[in-house]
Amino acid sequence: MTITLNWGILGAGNIASQFVHDLVLNNQRNTEYCHVVKSIGCSNHERGLEFIKKNNIVPENNYGFEPVVQSYDELYKNPAVDVVYVATPHSFHKDQSISCLVNGKHVLCEKPVTVNKKEVEEILEIAAKEKKYFMEGMWTRFFPAIADLKKKIYEEKVLGEIFRLFADLSYNANIKQVPMSSRIRDINLAAGALLDIGIYPITYSRILLDDKLGENHSEFVYKSILTLDKEDKVDHLYSAISKYENGRHGILTASELVDGPKAYVRIEGEKGHVEMYSDNPARAKHFKIFNSEGEEIYEYKDDSGYNGFIYEANAVAEDISQGKLSNDTMPHDETLLVMGLMDDIRKENGLVYPQD
Repeated sequence: MTITLNWGILGAGNIASQFVHDLVLNNQRNTEYCHVVKSIGCSNHERGLEFIKKNNIVPENNYGFEPVVQSYDELYKNPAVDVVYVATPHSFHKDQSISCLVNGKHVLCEKPVTVNKKEVEEILEIAAKEKKYFMEGMWTRFFPAIADLKKKIYEEKVLGEIFRLFADLSYNANIKQVPMSSRIRDINLAAGALLDIGIYPITYSRILLDDKLGENHSEFVYKSILTLDKEDKVDHLYSAISKYENGRHGILTASELVDGPKAYVRIEGEKGHVEMYSDNPARAKHFKIFNSEGEEIYEYKDDSGYNGFIYEANAVAEDISQGKLSNDTMPHDETLLVMGLMDDIRKENGLVYPQD
């Protein structure tokens, strides 16, 4: 069965480009999912046209359709669009997601879904009222590598009992050279490492230390540290330790000051350990399993050519075709759990945004 979904892309930056790359590649491969890009919502018309050209969104790769460049308001009201991928900075997500929903559009919203839990709750209230689909775009959860690794850990128990996990997402952004108006330094844009990249180590701990989701999650305690920059007043260095009720520890770090390790996730158990590798720690494509003697016993590598956004896009298409309003892999209550946790971390460390 073929599933067709008509997309509006809100924002024309790097993340949107990576997302559209996967849609175009998927269409070239003639899979059962037909992702048609109908509109690019952009504040600058010329930039939108350049986005279409750069990403090769031509009729041959888009089921005969030429996408249009529209203002945000025009995209919200475009009757040809079924679902909008919100790819703008997270400080704009709440208002833009709500604008999509009240105009009859389903929404896939890039992570972090909002600045705080309160904003998510507002979105979900509108989504329920409008009977429209909404999902946070935590793409990492949808990778085949994650499904395979979870099977190895939870079903086959190749590591035996798991004791701890290390997860890091760090890169050297040369912060002192970045203008204060940048989205990674401006407190008014909810800048800082925790929301932008720290959400990934948290997500890996949620996926790999707990096989339950949202309201059903295993109990855990959390101790965190943020270092706030003296000039911009936001965090560029985040560390935390979590302890689950079964005794497992998660050591979680993120930084915009230094580059992270090659093995950005390491899981240690009684029978061996796992290492995950990638050019981008958010992109879960490659892992190896080693026995207790340090010998490699299993390797998974995703050589599909996709950036990885196609997996969540296909999940959205599947859900909407079935009339669902949420996704089982990334349900609303898991989004609320993680956003509430990041609220608590900021409160514990004195990081307050204007949106709070």
